[in-house]
Amino acid sequence: MSNNVYASYNGSQLGFTVRDFALNQRSFSNNGVSASSIAAGTNGDVYLTAANHIYHYKIDGTLVRDMTFPDKGIIYSSVVVRGDRVYATYTGSQKGVTVRDLSLEQRSFFATGVEANGVAAGPNNDVYIAAGNKILNYSTGGQLIKDMTFPVSSINYTDISVLGNTVFAAYNGSQLGFTIRELDLSQRAFHNIGVNIAGIAAGPNNDVYLTSANKILNYGTNGSLIKDMTFPVSSINYTSVAVIFETTT
Repeated sequence: MSNNVYASYNGSQLGFTVRDFALNQRSFSNNGVSASSIAAGTNGDVYLTAANHIYHYKIDGTLVRDMTFPDKGIIYSSVVVRGDRVYATYTGSQKGVTVRDLSLEQRSFFATGVEANGVAAGPNNDVYIAAGNKILNYSTGGQLIKDMTFPVSSINYTDISVLGNTVFAAYNGSQLGFTIRELDLSQRAFHNIGVNIAGIAAGPNNDVYLTSANKILNYGTNGSLIKDMTFPVSSINYTSVAVIFETTT
């Protein structure tokens, strides 16, 4: 596996960027896809969600597969890869999670009934979902393990990432920041950083990567800003972020 940060963008350009951990750009691909989410594949490749599509790309921008769901009322909102499985949330005419192999053939699916903003794969054949003021933990078979509902309804969890025994979730609404939690969703820490976060991914050095408007930000898990990479064109909007090192987040 390579050590890369991937971020999808829309606005005046549509595509994804590949960067090192210091957020220096290695490459980019303008593929014409307005992606809602990006995931790092286990082979250094890329998965994107957009409307009723899940796309699989090589890191150089070559399209491997466009999996188009036949119902245009299905909107894929988030995607993550763990091992040999791709997990994607969907909203619209149905609400749930699809479980697919790396070639995007569906293995199973389950309904959740929630408008999911983000999905992360856990270490115990489970997934975590960010939806409104909830963080939900499901088994990959669709059994609800935990519903963590934040008591303030004006909090909106926008994305989620899991690394090891730690869950990271970004939120906006009445507060702007990210929370750090145990696998059972007990809160360990939180940081109100004043940034309206679209995407979050756990990094390898006790850090997280965040996307917000034309910025990709790197923060320590203690809430300290490490790097603010602001793209010079304000009409670029980074929608999602993923990190690959010895694992994917």
